[in-house]
Amino acid sequence: MQIQTSQGQADAMSVAIEQRFVLTVVRYASQNSSRAVPVEAPCVLPTARSAVRAMRVQIRTAHVFGMTPRENARAVEWAESGWLYALGLLNSGHPCGFTVVLGSGAVAEWSVRPLPCLELQTADSPRASA
Repeated sequence: MQIQTSQGQADAMSVAIEQRFVLTVVRYASQNSSRAVPVEAPCVLPTARSAVRAMRVQIRTAHVFGMTPRENARAVEWAESGWLYALGLLNSGHPCGFTVVLGSGAVAEWSVRPLPCLELQTADSPRASA
């Protein structure tokens, strides 16, 4: 692909579709609520492994949300072994997630979904020359 620059020169540009992963954390006021409130801004991560790792770290520290002891035990169990299933889902192109019910009745939900990204590279970009 050729791109015309402001100086009139033609620069070579390559296009690649890269797989990225979006981690979102939301909270619902109750189990019957359909309105999700973001806990933080969605985060785009480069690999399935890094997305699952970020989710595991957040779930391990989610006790600050006020989880019940039972839900806390579920969260720790998922962070210890359930993440393997999540990694398999992401690597096969499927979304994954984990949900807990808090002591107040609110619901916290972590989810990761694959996201194809179009990456444009010029001949001058460091990645194109590597």
